Amino acid sequence: MAFFKGSYYETTALFEPPEDGTRGFRGVRGRAIANPEAVLEHSVKIGDRLDQMAQNYYANPRDWRRLADCNTQIMFPEDLIYGPDGHPDKPEVAAEKAGATLLVPRRREVR
Repeated sequence: MAFFKGSYYETTALFEPPEDGTRGFRGVRGRAIANPEAVLEHSVKIGDRLDQMAQNYYANPRDWRRLADCNTQIMFPEDLIYGPDGHPDKPEVAAEKAGATLLVPRRREVR
């Protein structure tokens, strides 16, 4: 399996074929979650989106994963901005997370 240089999945291990010779799953294992050190704190506002924050902090909207990796207290990245029943079209739920602190790590080192 090929990934672009710099992809979050570039160094992820593949599933090994079974020893009995049968065809196994052809895919990648789950990627290791980085544990980046936070250098900034962001106060969540209504209307914030992870991709927009990544664009603001890293000049790349695809680096939203970096924000999620640094805030490991959540299971799903959208929970950083919205409540458990959150949805961007429900302002009353979005207001629930307004003022919450989001940790922002350094920019990812390019290999």
